[in-house]
Amino acid sequence: MSKLYIVRHAQVKVDFRIRSSEWSISEEGIHATRQLVLNQSWNDVQRIYHSPERKAAGTAEVMSAMTGIPMTVVNDLRELSVPHIDASDEFIRRVGAYLMGFPDPEFENWDQATQRIVGAIAAIVAEAYGHSAAVVSHGRILTVWFSHLFQRRMSVAEWQSIRLPDLSVIDLDTGTVEKGFFSDISV
Repeated sequence: MSKLYIVRHAQVKVDFRIRSSEWSISEEGIHATRQLVLNQSWNDVQRIYHSPERKAAGTAEVMSAMTGIPMTVVNDLRELSVPHIDASDEFIRRVGAYLMGFPDPEFENWDQATQRIVGAIAAIVAEAYGHSAAVVSHGRILTVWFSHLFQRRMSVAEWQSIRLPDLSVIDLDTGTVEKGFFSDISV
C-alpha cells in the first residue's frame, strides 16, 4: 500500500521587501517541522520531493536530516505565481478571489497551474511506483491540487486552514485522504 505524504512548508521569516519565493523558514518553522517529523512514521517513504523555493527546500532539508530520506527538487512544485504584494491583507484578498474563481491577470492561470501541479505529482507517483513518497510544497498550489483531487474548488477558508507546516497523507490505492488536513472531506 503506497501513500503520498503532502507537506506544506514551515513558518517563514516574512520580509515584504523581497519576493516570497526568497523567504526562508524561521527558527519556529524548524522546530515545528521537527515536531511534524516526530509525530509521523516515515518508514515507508522512499524520497522527499520538494519545491525549489527556499521555504519548501528548508522544510525538506529538516525532514531529510531527521529521517535520512533523500531529497529531489521538482521545479513544478513551486508556488503559484503571483505578483509581489507587500501587504498581507491585500494578498489574502486577491488570493481569496482567485481561489473563488475570479481570474487575476497578474496570477498564474488556474488551468495552467492545475496542469502543472497535477502533472508534477503524477510524475512523482509514477517514479515512486509501489512506494510511498513525500511532497513538500506551498499552500496555494496544494489548494489547486486538492481542488483537482476533490473535483471542486477549495474555499478560501480551506486554504487558510492548512497550517505551517502541515501534513496530509493520501492512500494512493483508494485516492482518499486518510490523515491530516482535508481528511474530513470525502470525494
